Amino acid sequence: MQKYALNAQIKTFEELSKMELYEVMVLRNEVFVVGQKITAEPEVDGLDVECAHVLLRADGRLVGTARVFHKASPMVVGRVAVHPECQRQGLGTQVMEAVQRYLGERPAELHAQAHLERWYTTLGWERFGEPFVEAEIPHVMMRWPSGRSR
Repeated sequence: MQKYALNAQIKTFEELSKMELYEVMVLRNEVFVVGQKITAEPEVDGLDVECAHVLLRADGRLVGTARVFHKASPMVVGRVAVHPECQRQGLGTQVMEAVQRYLGERPAELHAQAHLERWYTTLGWERFGEPFVEAEIPHVMMRWPSGRSR
């Protein structure tokens, strides 16, 4: 595992600079559109304005992101992404730990890609409901339990 000087921030859409928003869009495009072959239409869905955004930087470069619908109840976490060159190095865990600190004891849900269910479970998320397909990828619903913070 590479060593990075990591910095995680969470900013509302209004707090993001134009450059930060651009970096988020580029990273998500690299992960979801290029890497996972999800079409750009569902990726650029116009909902980012309703979210707080995790910005995980390694040595100043944006390497991880996620968005949180912070005004929803329960809150909803989505678009968890780590740059392909940095995957499998613990940075996704860093992104989710930042999300979970932000959530605290407040309940939240996320649509997890089914192959990542075990990983989310190790982070304290609980599966509920039946598997479903979203963007042609199998998913499961996960819940961040109220009263459980990390």
